[in-house]
Amino acid sequence: MADADDGLHRRRLRGRAQCRARGAQSGCLPAAGRGPARMSAATAARERLGPFLDSQRRVLEHIADGAPLEEVLLTLVRLIEEQSDDMRCAVLLADAAQTRLRFVAAPNIPQDYRAGIEPFLLIAPNMGSCGTAAYLKQPVYTRDTASDPLWENCGEIAVRNGLRAIWSTPILADDNRVLGTFAMYYDEPRLPAEEHLQLIDMAVQMARVAIEAKADDEILRTIFDNSPGAMLISDLAGAIVRANHAFAQPLGYAPGDLHGKSLAEITEGDDSEALVKELLASTAEVSSDRRYRARDGRVLWARERSALRHDASSGEPRYVLTHVEKLSELADDPLERLSRRERQVLERVVAGRTSKEIAAQLRISAGSVDTYRSRIALKLGIGDLPALVRFAIRHGITSV
Repeated sequence: MADADDGLHRRRLRGRAQCRARGAQSGCLPAAGRGPARMSAATAARERLGPFLDSQRRVLEHIADGAPLEEVLLTLVRLIEEQSDDMRCAVLLADAAQTRLRFVAAPNIPQDYRAGIEPFLLIAPNMGSCGTAAYLKQPVYTRDTASDPLWENCGEIAVRNGLRAIWSTPILADDNRVLGTFAMYYDEPRLPAEEHLQLIDMAVQMARVAIEAKADDEILRTIFDNSPGAMLISDLAGAIVRANHAFAQPLGYAPGDLHGKSLAEITEGDDSEALVKELLASTAEVSSDRRYRARDGRVLWARERSALRHDASSGEPRYVLTHVEKLSELADDPLERLSRRERQVLERVVAGRTSKEIAAQLRISAGSVDTYRSRIALKLGIGDLPALVRFAIRHGITSV
């Protein structure tokens, strides 16, 4: 078996060298030097890289948007296929046991081929191009499925479906696990040219990012959903993107019931806009509190810490992640209703500071100070400054 593996490796390297030498004869993508003589090398490079970079951007946008893995990989396959009229592509994923492969994105691969080749999608030697590539953890480029020894038992399935050249490259995780394979198909015997190798490298990288991002997302989602602490994710407009059980249950909801709801629908005196403004002006978490309205009409006080989460590709702020430290019925002690920031504002209001002065001291906007003052008045049920000062004195709040 070792001799066979060594032979495969030598044949793969020999084929790669041959196809590099024949690169100028390929009809896949424009190669350097084919354009008019007046075209500069930089211009030619930009034209060759343009489709690559655009495809990468579109795939990364799908990943960042949280699209299902199959949709992301289907987008990737179609973008690669757009680079050549005659090329067909597919992505296959490995099972958890690392024993089999299965098609997940193969829009232009005949169903007859997919069904017929299924018994041969084992991660093992001499299992066509994909199974062997996954087994060796190295690319396997089959020039002609009609004559290649790797296809001795299943070449007829490929030939009758017009798949003569099949080039398969393993998609490997950082720990060298096989995530799947990326395959290119042509209807005539051939080996990949340099332009194909560039496309293959990009496709494998993008597929690995998508597969691992999905795995990471599932891990994070499990942690989020099952956390004993109440957590909430909302967008910058105040719409709930996700809530876990610990948050939804005290309010009388299932987590899915809250998806898409505006925070204004489940809060008293919603101040999401002010919170987002403060977060955008800050580099740290912001402590605050809210009054949530439960499904049965009860009002619950929440002490919270919120932070921005940014888009993976653009770096722009996209979500607000909120950890609810306390979610309970109305507190007996009025001061328990105030957040740390509200206490700080109250101390300065009692000291006679203006909103502008308070804003400068706390490094927040004057508008945020006014929002905090309104919250304090609402929570304490005190509408004028003299009554607020008397309340502060009774409760031992010292001015600063």
